[in-house]
Amino acid sequence: MLKYLIYILYFLIGVSLGVWLLPDLISLLPVELPLLLDNVLIHGLIGGLLFLFLFLWTVPKVESLIAKGEGMILNRNLPEIIFATLGMIIGLVVAVLISLLLNTLNIPIVSEVISFALAVILGYLGFQIGMKKHTELLDVFPGQNGRQAGKVVQGQKKLVDTSAIIDGRIVDVVKTGFIEGELVVPQFVLDELQLIADSTDAMKRDRGQRGLDMLNELQDSGLDVTVQPVAYEKLDVDQQLVQLAKEEDAALITTDYNLNRVCQVHNIKVLNVNELSDAIKLVIRQGDTLDIMVTKHGKEEGQGVGYLEDGTMVVIEEGRNLINRTVSVEVTSVLQTNSGRIIFTKRES
Repeated sequence: MLKYLIYILYFLIGVSLGVWLLPDLISLLPVELPLLLDNVLIHGLIGGLLFLFLFLWTVPKVESLIAKGEGMILNRNLPEIIFATLGMIIGLVVAVLISLLLNTLNIPIVSEVISFALAVILGYLGFQIGMKKHTELLDVFPGQNGRQAGKVVQGQKKLVDTSAIIDGRIVDVVKTGFIEGELVVPQFVLDELQLIADSTDAMKRDRGQRGLDMLNELQDSGLDVTVQPVAYEKLDVDQQLVQLAKEEDAALITTDYNLNRVCQVHNIKVLNVNELSDAIKLVIRQGDTLDIMVTKHGKEEGQGVGYLEDGTMVVIEEGRNLINRTVSVEVTSVLQTNSGRIIFTKRES
């Protein structure tokens, strides 16, 4: 539908140009055309068809640009749209007032160019200020105090990465209420999940299907989770996440270490689920006692192995014969490795 509207718009622009320019061009011809060909209807028809023929190649690009702008606007809440529009109107009014002063200088070309530039710049600045600062503007009104229609203004928008969805821990973290605001899954992240879920590799396919299940669980939980339609040409998820986070001043939820580092370079706030997990791990010191279930044999002779709730490995000396039993153990040492902690214990005497 949008494509046909662009065709109509192009044709109407061509009609206007044809009616305006063709009479002057025809008057320059050495021969006089018959009235059947030299009239407003023919001028408009020729101009419309000629404009369509010359600029038909730009239609897909214009359509993509409009669709992208439409997606960005539809994913904004109503106060943002209202204040962005008011900001743009104020910017244009200021540009008009300045232009009136410039017109008194009687410098035609300079005045027109500067007036047009002021309209573009001030209109854009007003739009951005209204959209990005709408919560602060709401605080100016009495009785608002950062509230809209009885609800507290939500926190910063958060984009969810593919790795965080597949990891699955984000579901439990969000349910606890520690993360506020809108969670947004861009369309290209959903498409990457679908691509992984359709992979011929069994391991990748399982990860993709798990990610889709986690996303469905997030949406079914009643949380503020939306899928944002974003137009893109190629599936470069990390680069597009960084660009989208910068455009919308959003934070990023991920478990990807490299993406975390890239976001730090671009001054994008990152909520890394792995860092959260490390921060809330149980602090264990030498001499502490634990109740642990021995689940399997250890690498060394006589050792048994169990695991804490967070997955930390616990090695029990002389625990080989205690498999499938819960025993009380004393911590003898804690070893930090690249893959995590290993806790060495002995059976409490």
